[in-house]
Amino acid sequence: AAQRAWVGQSVRAVCAGCAPVTFAGRSRDSSQSSGGFTLAAAAVAAAALAALGSGRDVVGAARCEGRENRPVLVVGSLNADIIIEINRFPKQGETLNTRTADTGIMLPGGKGANQAVAAARLSTGTGREAQFVCQLGNDAHANTLEKVLLDNGLNISACGHADKPSGQAFIFLEANGSNSILIVGGSNVAWPKALSPELVGLVRGASAVLLQREIPEYVNEAVAEIAEKAGVPVVLDVGGEERPFADSLLRRLTYICPNETELERLSGQPTSTEAQIVAAAKKLQAKGVKNVLVTLGGDGAILIEESGNVTRQSACAVPGGKIVDTTGAGDCFRAAFTVALVEGRPLQECLRFASAAGAITVSRMGAIPSLPTREECHKLLEHGRL
Repeated sequence: AAQRAWVGQSVRAVCAGCAPVTFAGRSRDSSQSSGGFTLAAAAVAAAALAALGSGRDVVGAARCEGRENRPVLVVGSLNADIIIEINRFPKQGETLNTRTADTGIMLPGGKGANQAVAAARLSTGTGREAQFVCQLGNDAHANTLEKVLLDNGLNISACGHADKPSGQAFIFLEANGSNSILIVGGSNVAWPKALSPELVGLVRGASAVLLQREIPEYVNEAVAEIAEKAGVPVVLDVGGEERPFADSLLRRLTYICPNETELERLSGQPTSTEAQIVAAAKKLQAKGVKNVLVTLGGDGAILIEESGNVTRQSACAVPGGKIVDTTGAGDCFRAAFTVALVEGRPLQECLRFASAAGAITVSRMGAIPSLPTREECHKLLEHGRL
C-alpha cells in the first residue's frame, strides 16, 4: 500500500524531449495533458503499478520506453591546444629552448570536447549517441576543431557561434609527462545569457549531462537546474577556472568529480590520507552533493556515495609502461565512468572501465588524439595490454 501511494503521489518520469511530469499533479506541459496526466505519465504509472503486482523493481519500471539509449550530453569548452615540450620552466628574465625543435603544434582539446569525444568513442557500437554543445569561434582554428568533432561522430547541431576567436590552451609538457596549462577563454566565455531552446531540449532528453568549469558558471547552473527537474543525472568535473561554488548548484549535482587538490580547496580540509579524503567529501555532501568521485592520479580513484558507501579503484597499468602525456586523462576518466553508469553497470565496474580509459590516454600524446576506443578499453581490461 505504501508503495502504491508512493507511485500515485510522487513518482516522476521524463519522456524524450518533454518536461518532467508528476503522476498525482498537473503536467508541466499542458498541451500534452489530459485531466492532469500526460499520456507518457499514464503509461509509466501503469508500468510501475504492474511492477508492484509482479514483484519487479518499481523504479526500473517507471522509465519511459527507450530511455536506456538516450544520448550522453556534454556541455562545455572547445580549445585549440598548443602543446609546448619543455625541460623546465624558465626563471624570470631567462630564455630557454623547447625540448624539441618541432613542438608547438595545435591539437584539438578543451575539457568539454575531450569528454564529448571520449563519450562518443566509448559508446561506439552501443546505439547511444554522444552530443556536444559549445561555442565555436570565428577564427581559422574553428573550422579545424569543428571538423574533428564531426569526424568523431558527435551531434553538434546545438552549438553556437561566438564573435570571438576560439579558446586556446597553452600546455607546457615536461619530460615525465606532467603538464602545466594556461587557458585563453575566447569563444568559451562568450555564451548567450539564456540557453537556446535546442539546448534545453537536449538536456531534457539526455541519459546524463557532463559539465566542467571552462565555461561561464551561469551556463552550468542553468543546465543543472533543467537536468534536475527532468530527472537527468548531472556529472560535474571540478577542473577549469578556480571559482566558488553556489550551494544551489551543488545541490543539483549527482556526481561531483574533483582531484585531491581540488577537493582540498573546495572543502577547506586536508586530503593527504584516505580518511581525510572521505571526510572532505562528506563536507561537500553536507551541502547537498549526492556522490563525490575523487581521482588520485597514480593512486587510482575513490567514490564516496550518498549512502556513505566508499568504493576504491586502483590505477590501471599504463600500456607500454610509460606515461607520455597526462593531458585529458581526467576528462576521459569521467566520461568513461559516465558512459558505463548510464549503461547500468555496477559502480565498481564503472570505475574499472574509467581507469582503463585513463591509462590508455596517458600513454599517448595530446588530448583528443589520445582518447581510447571502447574496444581498446575492453582489451586492456581483459588482457592487460593493447
